Amino acid sequence: MGYTLQVPGSWFEVDVRPATRAASAAELVGARLTDLPELRARRADVVRLIRKQAAGAWDAGAVYCAVMAEPVADGLLTACVTVSFVAGPADARSDAEDRIGPLIAQLTSTSAQREDDPWTEVTTLELPHAGPAARSHGVEDVEDAASGRSLRAVTMQTFVPLPDVNRVAIVSCSSPAVEVAPALLDVFDAVTETFRLFRTADLLERRP
Repeated sequence: MGYTLQVPGSWFEVDVRPATRAASAAELVGARLTDLPELRARRADVVRLIRKQAAGAWDAGAVYCAVMAEPVADGLLTACVTVSFVAGPADARSDAEDRIGPLIAQLTSTSAQREDDPWTEVTTLELPHAGPAARSHGVEDVEDAASGRSLRAVTMQTFVPLPDVNRVAIVSCSSPAVEVAPALLDVFDAVTETFRLFRTADLLERRP
């Protein structure tokens, strides 16, 4: 199976490969600053951000990573989206009529007891180009692998079963900007809706 994902033009699509990602990040930012002059003063910060996100994405098994970095009054508004492919639930079958139930069973909803508490909502949805999916989204405390500390983040993970095989595509979005969580969740939903699966054999057959 192949896949595509579209991100806004201001985002940076990142090379996650360890051998090339450091140099690629610097080249990418340098090339993009022509179109994004508002980020020139934060060039070093953006390069560091992209390198960190690329390393984290690779370590988590991602095959794709894109990063948002928007200048704001007190720094950068950042977000990240990754795509990874993992084994499906052990009790799931690739030919089952219900591929979403086993995914939902592994996800947990949580309610906030106070206004600033973490929360998670679990839902099902139909992606326009990839079919039925399970989703977990909300504001969560996640562990930062680099520092070992727990950081609060806006998150959205969408789980898409692949046809004919017990594997799952995960489109994962996150941002530390919890103060604008509703707006970011709308952005994450719009990005995830562009996710498309296709058979590489079909693509080859269309070539002249």
